[in-house]
Amino acid sequence: MTHPLITHLLLIFRGSVRLFKFLFSITAGIILIATVAGLSIYFYFARDLPDIRTLEDYRPPVISEAYSNDDTKIGEFWTECRIFVPFDKIPKRVMQAFIDSEDARFFEHKGVDMRSIFRAFVANLKAGEITQGGSTITQQITRSLLLSRERTVTRKIREAILATRLERHLSKEQILTLYLNQIYLGNRSYGVASAARNYFHLDVDELSLAQIALIAGLPTAPTTFSPINSPIEARKRQMHVLGRMVEEGHITPEEATAAADAHFPIFTAGIDKTFIDKDAAYFTEHVRRIVKERYGDEVLYHKGLKIYTTVDLPMQRAATAALRAGVEKLDRRHGWRGPIAHIERDQIAARAKQIEAALMSEQLGGRLISWPPSATHQATSIQFKPGQIYEAIVTDFQGKDTFIQIGNVSGVIKHAGLKWARKHSTGWLGYEGNSYVSDPKKLLSVGDVVLARRLEDGTFQLAQIPGVQSALIAATPQTGAIRAMVGGYDFAQSEFNRATQALRQPGSSFKPFVYAAALDKGYTFDTTIVDEPVVYQVGRNSFWSPKNYGGKHKGPTPFRNCLTFSRNVPTVKITFDIGTHYLTAFERKMGITSQVDKYLSMALGANSVYLQEMVQAYTIFVNHGRFSPLIAITRIEDAHGNILESAELPKETPIASSLLKGISEADRAKQQEILAQQLAERQNVNADELNTELFELGVKHIAEDSLILTDLELKTLYGAQIPEGHVMTPQTAYLMVQLLKGVVEGGTGARVRALGKPAGGKTGTTNDETDVWFIGFVPDLVAGVWVGFDELKKIGRGIAGGNTAAPIFLDFMKVATEGWEAKDFPKPDSFPHGAIASMTGGSAIFGARPTQSFGPHGGTDRAGEFFEEDLEYFDEPPAGYDEPAAIPLIQ
Repeated sequence: MTHPLITHLLLIFRGSVRLFKFLFSITAGIILIATVAGLSIYFYFARDLPDIRTLEDYRPPVISEAYSNDDTKIGEFWTECRIFVPFDKIPKRVMQAFIDSEDARFFEHKGVDMRSIFRAFVANLKAGEITQGGSTITQQITRSLLLSRERTVTRKIREAILATRLERHLSKEQILTLYLNQIYLGNRSYGVASAARNYFHLDVDELSLAQIALIAGLPTAPTTFSPINSPIEARKRQMHVLGRMVEEGHITPEEATAAADAHFPIFTAGIDKTFIDKDAAYFTEHVRRIVKERYGDEVLYHKGLKIYTTVDLPMQRAATAALRAGVEKLDRRHGWRGPIAHIERDQIAARAKQIEAALMSEQLGGRLISWPPSATHQATSIQFKPGQIYEAIVTDFQGKDTFIQIGNVSGVIKHAGLKWARKHSTGWLGYEGNSYVSDPKKLLSVGDVVLARRLEDGTFQLAQIPGVQSALIAATPQTGAIRAMVGGYDFAQSEFNRATQALRQPGSSFKPFVYAAALDKGYTFDTTIVDEPVVYQVGRNSFWSPKNYGGKHKGPTPFRNCLTFSRNVPTVKITFDIGTHYLTAFERKMGITSQVDKYLSMALGANSVYLQEMVQAYTIFVNHGRFSPLIAITRIEDAHGNILESAELPKETPIASSLLKGISEADRAKQQEILAQQLAERQNVNADELNTELFELGVKHIAEDSLILTDLELKTLYGAQIPEGHVMTPQTAYLMVQLLKGVVEGGTGARVRALGKPAGGKTGTTNDETDVWFIGFVPDLVAGVWVGFDELKKIGRGIAGGNTAAPIFLDFMKVATEGWEAKDFPKPDSFPHGAIASMTGGSAIFGARPTQSFGPHGGTDRAGEFFEEDLEYFDEPPAGYDEPAAIPLIQ
């Protein structure tokens, strides 16, 4: 029998066990629930957080940069201006300034500093509002990565989670690298390197202690403490940072005092286009469009691409200078359009200060702010550049001298600097050397706001922004590398690239395609064309009589002279003979992609083209018939140096892969079917008689342009005698170079002889003198120039390609080829022996035409009136009209 006490103890024990089990169950349940809840909360707030386990996982938006062919930066593209700088390139003092002012215990905590949080809590409690934050540097990184500055519990939890993750996976040095590259510091600056550039125009390793302290005070509130928008508050933050650095023993009080007293300028930052080389602005924008099309906005603006291009900066600057000078000269011949404004005498001083501020901002690359705020920045003189145009105010007259005020500088416009300023008119053009103004007071008044160009002798010339425009492209013919591109007078005024985006009639600069096509149909240099009136039926009851300028005709004229002196009637006769369908197919081989209307006046340049297409086509002549597509980019690398694409400048480029680029595999297969069908339908054409790749291109255009070509024309256009990588034989190309040399040596392009080197080219002047062209070349460079108004209107009576576009080409080429050997154009290795005058093109399959020699005739490039005014339509045929077939074309 058990003792009652023992029984009682057993009962108590059993109850305790049950209670323990119950409490344990409750506790375990609570722990489990808390764990699940904690994990749920963690995963809820941790979802979508950036996963950064190594520094390589950190991929912030970084600026992309474009470089010239000598690795000089010409532009950059970004939405966030961030220049990534590795840890070993960040100056120690920069790190100290940020750590001392933002997170003194950075190397001690694990991402979240409870001591700092408590300190901030007490301070905010005392203030009755939020005045301090307890965020560590690591937390500030997470705030930036989360792209949110909202003050909510949710954000703080996510911040803490990501901060502890970063501390677990990255070293303190790596975290500091993230921080100093990630943080926003105002003035379009992300990270310390971009802040150094944007605020001070310096590299980060060039910053003084005073400048370091200024930007180190910005992370907490970049707008509130901005030295640009809130200089007093920024000054307080600068002093705070210097004080903290003294407290931490990183600088001495004397160094802090010296830094506090330091004076320096601060600049405002522009957008990415602000950093584009002004002379290469059109080319850089062209490159931007290409990269954007290939890779999209995200890659272009955020991935830190290194884009290496073909542009040659000395050539580019020469092109810009030549084009601007040529356009300004032409604009002066149009006359004076008047002052841009007029102000009263008592407003002159205020307007002068505005002009000075604008000039200083432009000269220094941004709005200038003196630092410290109480300092008065020492006045800087305006640095005038010869040839540069400035806004000026007329202040006085003395005799024939006009005195002007440009900011804080006085100047004078001599009589010679404004004598050109006759009343504006495009109906007739003045002459550069004539004096149209005898008394400047009849032209200007005190208080007139005008533009003035600085001259070499220190005086000024009355100027104005031209109304006429121009474009220029230059490329290496052997590679297609674009060396210079100017799309207009001023990129800042108009970003429209007239070199690549403007469709304009090429006039007689198109004629070389007619003559090249004719050589391949059996014409020779000595083939005689009868230059006499002719009428063609162009519709059921419509007739057209092409004209030479002035209505004069030369009679029987050798083929070569017809091109040399740009004769219209013989060119149309040749086109009628070879056929518009054949000519269309031929120009498609040359890379002309714009719309082609197949009427006879196409021979005289009636179809609109792009300047880029024309330059591309002329490179083929110089490159012995090879097709090398114009390229602007040689290599693109990502931020880590990996090559995304590389275009080794090719010696030979496959035609189909260049001109058929972008065609899908399905369309390409369909193309092959059409090609096979074309061959099957033509019993007289065998595959081994054709250049298959070139014929594939031809089939594409035959279908698109609805071309009707004979079997013989197919063999002529796409025959196996044309080598791979070529669109015409080397023989035809070399013959065309010789013809185009004749245009320069004794024809409409004679002005270019002043280059002093073997050169060829062709002028072009369109209907009513609305567009003028010159496309020309030396052995290693091809360049094209177009001049005209953006709207279709007359440039001026007497304007022609030879006297307006050719001089711009000449001025460019003189600088671009300075120091080059005056070498002649080499003959192709396969060029046959014999008299060139009796040779046909290399694709000609049948015998040469009858020939007859004539001496050269005089003439000028007056190929205007070729289209609208030349298309004389009659309700019935004129007296004596014969059917076209009866008109003698060839003798």
